[in-house]
Parts: sequence; structure tokens; C-alpha cells
Amino acid sequence: MSTEEVVVKFYDAICEYGRPGRLGKTFQTKNNYYFLDAGTGKVAQIRKSVYDILTTLLESDDVTELLQLSMDSNELIQGIEEIQEAIKTEHILSANIVETLTGEAVTDLDEALDYRVQNVTLEVTEKCNLRCKYCIYNPSHPEYREFGHKDMDWETAKKAIDFLKLHSDKAEETHIGFYGGEPLMNFPLIKQATEYALNVFDGKMTFAMTTNATLVSDEIADFLMCHDFNIIVSLDGPEELHDANRIMVDGKGSYAKTVQGVKKLLEAEKRWKKESKISFNMVVSGPDYENKYNRIQEFLDNAEWIPDNIGVLTSSVDRGPEDSEYYLPQSKEEFRYVKSAYDPLDDWENRYRETHSEREKSLFSDSVIDKGLAIIHKRLLSEKPVKNYGMNGCCVPGERRIYVTISGEFLLCEKVGNIPSIGNVNDGFYKERIRELYVDAFINEAKKYCGECWAVNLCSMCYVNCFDQNGTHFAYRHNSCRSERIYLENNLVRYHTILEENPERLMEYNQKVFK
Repeated sequence: MSTEEVVVKFYDAICEYGRPGRLGKTFQTKNNYYFLDAGTGKVAQIRKSVYDILTTLLESDDVTELLQLSMDSNELIQGIEEIQEAIKTEHILSANIVETLTGEAVTDLDEALDYRVQNVTLEVTEKCNLRCKYCIYNPSHPEYREFGHKDMDWETAKKAIDFLKLHSDKAEETHIGFYGGEPLMNFPLIKQATEYALNVFDGKMTFAMTTNATLVSDEIADFLMCHDFNIIVSLDGPEELHDANRIMVDGKGSYAKTVQGVKKLLEAEKRWKKESKISFNMVVSGPDYENKYNRIQEFLDNAEWIPDNIGVLTSSVDRGPEDSEYYLPQSKEEFRYVKSAYDPLDDWENRYRETHSEREKSLFSDSVIDKGLAIIHKRLLSEKPVKNYGMNGCCVPGERRIYVTISGEFLLCEKVGNIPSIGNVNDGFYKERIRELYVDAFINEAKKYCGECWAVNLCSMCYVNCFDQNGTHFAYRHNSCRSERIYLENNLVRYHTILEENPERLMEYNQKVFK
């Protein structure tokens, strides 16, 4: 056969499994070239010529681009023969068509909702003493409620806790979270709910809260530490950056009060001799991201009152869900979009880590970095292509968490906005709605896109940005999917760089558990 005939026959055989771009992903470290197979999860180190062939195959919908590769015919045919041999022996480039998605939400929904509910997060108040410029409750985010003035009452909170008790007999652990608004504006309810839950659950309960910390008093700090709260404090770095967005109702900055509150929490932590459970959530708004990240890192380095190894989660401003156009993964349209897209935090992190050693206090907590590497380390691996595909990172709706609004409605979590509820404190779960909307309708829509994606078995995307108030709305999700693929590719590179340079470090991921 001529070179052209060999290439066309090879290309046609690959296309029997659908569009080539869904079958795998090539990537490279500074030293080596690799291929991830979507169907088996296998990763192979490959030669440069094989890398070029596979990259062209996966990123093109036209066989002529393989014929136009800048390598001689013998090298091209040799590379194709190597790939064909791997297809026979390793079963790569043969991922089964995604006909449906599955998981516990499909196979075990009733059991999960009846006996394994783990967490209720109580929206204890709509009130907030800040007016952060990027807050999701501003009028610029119509998909969420606006700033409100209502509090959750005790009857609603009690019913939610009782519901958790009734539906958690087989849960491995149980949690209660407090959310707002600023939850400390309804501290009496937090206190009452905490004490009631400890009584109902015989002390076997953990608690969490997200707060701006401006209202923390010595009394509040002692209560939170005494009851082992996990506390996320919203702190956007040094005073000038924090106060640029996180302002009081009267327009004044909140930095001084936030730091005062954090210090009270840290002092109470010492008094109660507790292991640190305080972390920071830092939101950075553009422009001039690099300068701001540098200033935040300098702030962490120099603020002696901030403990070493404190958890830090850094993100850019969430603009809320918006419609975006769908592009096939690894298509030229997607690459054009990705080239124009810019993740300032990821770009800064990559350059920062090349020039700085590990630090005790960093914008990038070990847990955040570890989670990405663990996805690669613990990926699904099989000898032959898997036959079943999971529902990405979707929880069983209502099992892992129920977000209870001030009026007692159940939502999937605090991140989803105004989407159809899954129940309420009086009627319990709307099981048929959950099954029809959050399982069946979700799968019918998701499989269209997951079926074309090389990351289907690595993806951690959940229900966020998949729904509006009427039902499924995947136009919200397309940008998030592109970001997820970039995130996974970056972690493939990080992971295999470590594998080349310090493979022993990866063994720790055999034991680590991430939620």
C-alpha cells in the first residue's frame, strides 16, 4: 500500500469509535511526551514522532492533516504501526461510545435519600453587614436571590436537623453548615441549632461556617472553638486589596474588622488548645492579576499573625452563569477559544512554582494542589475500555448535602442558585422530581457532551451551572467544561513531571482522601 493508503486506512479504523478527539489526550512535560487513553485511563510515554501523529489525529477532523505532517513517509508509517500495535495489545484508542451515564443516583437513589444523608447547610439569614462588589446576591446576578432581610426561624432549623437525623442512619458521618448572608447576624440560631444537634446526635456531629469575621466577639470565638467549627473566613489579602471590594453597607472597608475577628478566633483556638480549622477564601478581581497575586503572597509571607500552613483557597471573581457556545473538545474552535481565554491564577502559579521553593504560607494550599494530582493518581484504570461512564463529579442529589433556605426549601447546595428545589422541611424530598430532573434529564443532556470529551472519566464537574429555574440549561456549563479540561491537562503535566523527578512523593496519594 502507498503511504496515503496506510494513513487513510488507519484514520478510518480509528473513526469507527467516533470522533478521534474523544479517544485520548496528548501532553508533554519538559522532558517527555505522553498519551492518555480515554477508554482505559492508561498513560504511555511516547516518541516525538508518535506524539505528533497522535496529536494531529486527535485534534483534526480531516485525514489530510496526517498526510501533511512534516516527517518522511517511513517515519510516519513506523509511527502508525507502533500505534496500531498498541491498539491490539493495550486496547487504546478504542473507547466505547457513551450511550448513558450511571452512578449511585441511578442505581441507589432511594437508599441514599432514605438513609445516607450526610449534611444540611442552613441559610440562617439573608442579611449581611457587607456589600461586597462581586457578591452573587447583587442585582447583577439575577440567577440568585437579592440581598434580603429575613432570618431562618428556630422551627425551620429544628425541622431540618430532625430531617437529617431521620435520614442518616447509614451515613458514615454527619455535618451541619451555617451560611448566609453573614451567618453571624443570626448567631443565636447558630448557637441553638448547634446545641440541639449535639443532643439529637449524641455529640457525633461536626460543624462548619463561612463568615466575613467582622462580627466575631470573644464569646462567639469561644463558642465556635469549643464546638470544633471548621471556619472559612473571606479575606482578600492586604488591606488595600481587601477593601477595594469587601465594603460595609456604608461604603467603608471591612479589613480591620475582619482581621480583628480572625485574631479573636486564633486566640480562642489557643485557649481551647484546638487543632487549627480556620482557612481563608481569597477572591481576586482584575485587572493586573499578577501584581495582585504577588502582593497577596507578600502579605501572607509577612503577616506574622497568620499561622503557618493555614489553608488558602484563591479564585478570581465568579461572574455567575452565562450562556456560552459549545465547541467540540480538541476542535480548532475550542483551541481558538482556549488561546484567547486566560486563567491568571494558573498562569501565575506555574511561573511562581518554577522560581520559588515550597512555602509554609502560600496562595496555593497543599490540599488544593493535592486534589488535582489525586484525580490523576486515582483515575480509573482498566485493561480494556470501560463499558460504563459515571456522572462526572455529581453527588447523589440530597445525599452529600442539602442546602436549606430560610423558608425551609431544599436545594442541592449553596452554589446552584435559583433552580428547582428537591424538597422542603415539611414534605421531605421530592423524589420523583429528583429522579426526573436531576438524574434522567441531566443524563440525557450531559451524554451529548460527555460522549465527545476525552476527559469523561477524569471529570469532576457537578450540577453547578447545569440548570436554571426551569430545568436543564447546559449552555451555562460549556465554559466550565473547557476550564475543567485545561485544569486536567495541567494536572497531567504536573503529575508526570513529579513522576519523572520525585516518584516517591506520589505514594502519599494512596492514602489521602479528598471530598
